[in-house]
Amino acid sequence: RTVNAAGAVGLAAAIQYLNTLGMENVHRAEQELTAYLIKGMQSIPHVHLLGSARPDNHTGIASFTVDRVHPHDISEILSSDGIDIRAGHHCAQPVMDRFGIQGMVRASFGLYNTKEEVDALVAGVKRVSQMF
Repeated sequence: RTVNAAGAVGLAAAIQYLNTLGMENVHRAEQELTAYLIKGMQSIPHVHLLGSARPDNHTGIASFTVDRVHPHDISEILSSDGIDIRAGHHCAQPVMDRFGIQGMVRASFGLYNTKEEVDALVAGVKRVSQMF
């Protein structure tokens, strides 16, 4: 086998970049976006955030459902607006079955995302909620 030298160099560069930024700054940026997203999502009728409503219990990920809308439909509609999210069970099917959830949508973001992108996601989810 050939050693993945390019992967090792890339990983080292990523670690150096994050260390330069400071992990506390990366975490703070994710927490700010999470709080901003949760506030926006809570303002949309028929949208249910899964898990804690406290932003500090999330790390750049928010999962949600929209009443009467299949998660894959949400994903396709948002995708047509250039918003990429994940839809499905996310390796949590037993707990979703337990709570009667057919599937969920998951938005993930990090240091590279902006409040404007969160605004676009919230606007897209609001549009989905109104369509159905």
